[in-house]
Amino acid sequence: MTGTPVYPRSAWRRALPPAVVYDRHWARWAVGVNSLTARLRAASSTFEVRLLGQKRAMPLRDEWRCLGMAGPAETLVREVLLVCDGIPVVYAHTVVHPRSVALDWPFLKALGTQPLGHSLFADPRVERGAFEFALLDARHPLVRRAHDALAGASIARSGRLPARRSVFRRGASAMLVTEVFLPALVAFHPPR
Repeated sequence: MTGTPVYPRSAWRRALPPAVVYDRHWARWAVGVNSLTARLRAASSTFEVRLLGQKRAMPLRDEWRCLGMAGPAETLVREVLLVCDGIPVVYAHTVVHPRSVALDWPFLKALGTQPLGHSLFADPRVERGAFEFALLDARHPLVRRAHDALAGASIARSGRLPARRSVFRRGASAMLVTEVFLPALVAFHPPR
């Protein structure tokens, strides 16, 4: 990829968008006491992480600023599906500057199919920033990537997909984690 992809601007907000707030199911998945990984595990019989890829790539146009980068530059991108009882329920997209991997996130290179959340929440030096929320439509690159990861299973019928993102900081380094909630998550009840 040589440039920054073009797509409709997403309305990332610090407060949950009204359409998500009014649907308590999605709001309860989007925020909670424990990590999303822990809540997904509690809501299902089996939980797994399917690694879709981890490679150097350009960040999306609304991502590089979140990392405090002066401009668009190649980053390390990790993409996974979080799967409950054999059903993909969350598409997760992580972006970090390659220099930051060596300095503060060395475990990322060998993470494989282990949940990122476990490593982040186990480290007392990691601080999570405020959540931002959005409803992403089918034109957004992350929705398109989720669609491709599901082998073409249509997720566009569901309209806009709820998503959240936050920046994790450790030392001088930042990592942006975005999670897109897939329609199949409606079948799973978030822990109270």
